[in-house]
Amino acid sequence: MTGSCLVVMVFNKKSRKSWIEDTFSKRECVKFIPSSRDLHRCTPVCQVCQNLIRCCCGRLIAEHSWKESVPPITLNPGPGQDVEKNWSIECHTKASPTNAYGTIDFQDTATRVCRAKFVRVAVDSKPELLAQLMLREWQMERPKLILIVQGGSENFTLPPKVKQAFSKGLITAAVSTGAWILTDGINTGVSKYVGDAVKTFGGHDLRKRNTVGVTPWGVIDNNMDLIGRDVFRPYQPLGNPLSKRACLNGFHSHFLLVDDGTLGKHGCQQGLRRKLEKHIQLQKIHPRLNHGVPVVCVVVEGGPAIVSTVLDYVSSVPPVPVFVFEGSGRAADLLSFLHKQTAVDRQLDADIKEDFLVRIGDVFGVDGAEASQLYDLLLQCMDHRESITIFDSESEDQMTPDAAILTATLKGTKASPAEQLSMALAWDRADIAQKDILVCGQHWQVGSLEQAMLDALVMDRVSFVKLLIDNGMTMSRFLTVDRLEELYNTPQGQTDSFLLHLVEDAKQTSLPIGYRLSLIDLGLVIEYLIGGAYRSTYTRKNFRAAYRTKGKNARQDSSTSLFKQRHGIITTSGSSRSLQDLHFFRTAQPYKRKILLPMSL
Repeated sequence: MTGSCLVVMVFNKKSRKSWIEDTFSKRECVKFIPSSRDLHRCTPVCQVCQNLIRCCCGRLIAEHSWKESVPPITLNPGPGQDVEKNWSIECHTKASPTNAYGTIDFQDTATRVCRAKFVRVAVDSKPELLAQLMLREWQMERPKLILIVQGGSENFTLPPKVKQAFSKGLITAAVSTGAWILTDGINTGVSKYVGDAVKTFGGHDLRKRNTVGVTPWGVIDNNMDLIGRDVFRPYQPLGNPLSKRACLNGFHSHFLLVDDGTLGKHGCQQGLRRKLEKHIQLQKIHPRLNHGVPVVCVVVEGGPAIVSTVLDYVSSVPPVPVFVFEGSGRAADLLSFLHKQTAVDRQLDADIKEDFLVRIGDVFGVDGAEASQLYDLLLQCMDHRESITIFDSESEDQMTPDAAILTATLKGTKASPAEQLSMALAWDRADIAQKDILVCGQHWQVGSLEQAMLDALVMDRVSFVKLLIDNGMTMSRFLTVDRLEELYNTPQGQTDSFLLHLVEDAKQTSLPIGYRLSLIDLGLVIEYLIGGAYRSTYTRKNFRAAYRTKGKNARQDSSTSLFKQRHGIITTSGSSRSLQDLHFFRTAQPYKRKILLPMSL
């Protein structure tokens, strides 16, 4: 390796490190606010206080950083001194450049290499910067779907059929569409089931997986082992049964470790995760398509907080579809029951409501007042029932779980048929389009199917091209002059450069930057490659005349595109002829040798 290459590599590495440290922060508590009001009356603070009394952030006195303030001399305020009762992130934590990012090497996966990128970020980080980190620094593929997995954080048991449907359906939907899976990233509860699904159905090349854990920094067991800048850290997620902290799941590919300055407290990641989801939702699903990235929430089991989460998703604008696995337990089963009982604007009977309130109390272990509040939240979820899909894995007439998840995503977003077709096209799921979109009686705007065919050709979606032809698209009418030229001028990387070089060889000249290929250029290339054995339709006199006339008309009215003029009648050599009538599917014809007549003397 030359010295200049080494300098460039070192410079790029330093630039990346400095960008992460300049962009993202950590949060540390710098003010001790005792969580217990039974304070020791001692000055200075005794060893008992330092080892027993915790701050509202969850740390002991000795675990605090006193760089910006001094440790308390006494925990008992003197006369006239105010007692700070409410601890807050804004007032009692200090932001500083992040000190933990790099790669985690999970040690308990002996059969496979499981490594994950990670970074410690403050709870108030900007979602657009997180997206830039994931796409540019971590080189993650741009998502075509976001699968948000919500559910129980504690360990629970799934019935075998539900576990099989969830695991296979989630991974199949993610792999077939190029989706990101977002979880809490811990090695318990539903996040552990997601990791097991990746292990079982994700294939052997786990480096291509996009399973992102958005995890609170303060709940991670042995999180101090991850401190370091651009480090490679071994991590063994065995977990201590007596510990209140959680381990990271080894089958996730990326971790955003959200830091709000607390220790051992869950929930701080939810707000930042929701902001990130909304930001990604605004991005384009594909450079050629105008639709944003669709988002769907998959619910498995779950506690009382999941009910509020579901309500937030289905009541947002636009709504986020919710896909519930019936039979998984607790919140998921309560949602499934109420969804079925209140179908067709039905109200719960008084006796059923009373039994349901008792069931809520038993499932969540809450009193009657809290059960009534949760019942009201469940009813509010049912006001948006069109965005909620219940999947019963025991039903024999149920579709495959991956198809059910994708169908729920299409229907729950309230997108138009053209937008739904764009989503299915980006996913390359012609089966979903055939079953749920291109159905009898569906109304389409003029030109929408033609645009879909053009997108399918450019995006190399062969199954969609066949599907659109089966639904009435005729290639001989679709391939107009303008569409053909648009297809030939679509950037295709090395293939595009190769075609330009062929045109330069055929014309024996250099092409300017940004040159747009014409069909006449393509005709010259065909003749150049075949070597004079054929005469292309595009180089014949009648086609050239019609093409030049069309170009002249376009220059006279620059606001009118060639696409809009393709139905115009063009006069050539005293006869009316439409450029549309030329047969472009036959691009070359046998070359006819000219017969030389003897000259008369």
